[in-house]
Amino acid sequence: MSPNRRIFLNVVVTYGRSLYSLAVGLFTARWALQALGHVDYGLIGLVGGLTGFISFFNGILAGAVGRFYGVSVGTAKKNGNEIEGLEECRKWFNTALSIHTLLPVVLLIIGYPCGVWAIEKFLTIPSDRMLECMWVWRFTCISCFIGMVNVPFNAMYTAKQEIAELTIYSFFSTTSNAIFLYYMINHPGVWMAKYSFWTMILSVTPQLIIVIRAIIKYHECKFVWSYWYDFDRYRQLVKFAVARFWASLSDMVSSQGRAILVNKYMGPTYNTAMTIGNNLAGHALTLSSSVAGAFWPAIANLAGEEKFQEVNKFCFMACRLSAVLMLIFAVPLSLEINEVLRLWLIEPPDFAAEICLVILAREVFEQMTNGYWMGILGRGIGVMKYSWIGGWAGMSTAGIAWMCFAVGFGMWSIVIGLACSKIITVATRLVLGESFIGLKRSYWFAHICSPILILAMLTFFAGLLVTKLIPASIVRVALTTCVCEIVFIPLAWLFVLENEERSYIVNKINSLIM
Repeated sequence: MSPNRRIFLNVVVTYGRSLYSLAVGLFTARWALQALGHVDYGLIGLVGGLTGFISFFNGILAGAVGRFYGVSVGTAKKNGNEIEGLEECRKWFNTALSIHTLLPVVLLIIGYPCGVWAIEKFLTIPSDRMLECMWVWRFTCISCFIGMVNVPFNAMYTAKQEIAELTIYSFFSTTSNAIFLYYMINHPGVWMAKYSFWTMILSVTPQLIIVIRAIIKYHECKFVWSYWYDFDRYRQLVKFAVARFWASLSDMVSSQGRAILVNKYMGPTYNTAMTIGNNLAGHALTLSSSVAGAFWPAIANLAGEEKFQEVNKFCFMACRLSAVLMLIFAVPLSLEINEVLRLWLIEPPDFAAEICLVILAREVFEQMTNGYWMGILGRGIGVMKYSWIGGWAGMSTAGIAWMCFAVGFGMWSIVIGLACSKIITVATRLVLGESFIGLKRSYWFAHICSPILILAMLTFFAGLLVTKLIPASIVRVALTTCVCEIVFIPLAWLFVLENEERSYIVNKINSLIM
């Protein structure tokens, strides 16, 4: 299968998976809130989020492993030697497996008691929920441990661009969780620890299946003990991972810093607003993330083949498509956010709508520059500088929010911090992307940013007209969404996508139908 055809298939598959997860997630989140209650729902998000100190290491090494897998596959294609490429990828697999077997043990030894201390001594947690929170922490740690060991196997699926099979596991997990949540609302009780145990099972089971399938399916996933001690590969992998460490650390500090600030200044009830805002925006983000999941391994493969002009073309295409897919959901949701939350949760917590809106807005701009980080990491040029500068930009969220809390802005402090940090991040990507790998800012402004913003505004005003003429109801939500999509889709097709992209999509759809 050609790279372009595989990208198209992966985008369709992952987008379909994302739509299903979005629909089920939005519907069942209301059940979770009803079954758990506002306080327990917020505490699960707070305590479960403490594993950021583990998961951010996981994200660093997963990205590094995937990058070296992808580049080695591309280099093998360039050299025309499949056997050499297979052995090279196998060496990287065993190097990654050795790290991902030993590192989780070390992290848990250090991190587990830190989490226990935070729950018992630092966070604001009701005394009658202390034991439940402790079990949430234990189950989350188990999920993180197995998730880290699974990274080398999961990354092989991504590097091979065989994402369709992963969709099956996602569908199973999403459906099973919906069934369990339905059971919860029909059997009232204290579900906090039990629900965390269930989410652990849903996380662990597909990962174990992926390990078994990868060993059977891919010759690269073969254990060769002599490759476990290749210190030169350790050095390359760790060097790349260290370059990404600061950026990942900033994400962890930003996310957990916001949650802790809200907990300390506003109390656990407002953590529920944060959790709901992140949850809803996260569902929207999964739609555009389908593009990143499909483009990132292809970009790494092309970098290995040294097709740098193709790399830049794919980077810009990823920016454009990611933003368009994000806006399909974000524009009508921004217009009907209060009514959606009311229909979804019946009694949404204070400030949930404002948190949702600012996260949606920042994610749209994030997606418009998505291809920049993929290009820089894929090429491996200036990764240390990009990660260092981008890390400070992300870290600024918590710092700005803290200063705003200190002067009395309340929950608006989070909004201000989120907005300011994303402006810095986008500017950093644009400057460094052009400097390092030649992704022209002028092209981005003229062919990506401007048409997408115009598209968003025209769609917004079309939907706004509906909200002014019809009283709030589920019917209005449906009409607003329909009007937005009727305006959005043809305008995006005619004025945002380029001729080559339109022709490519038409040809691929025809080839699937014929």
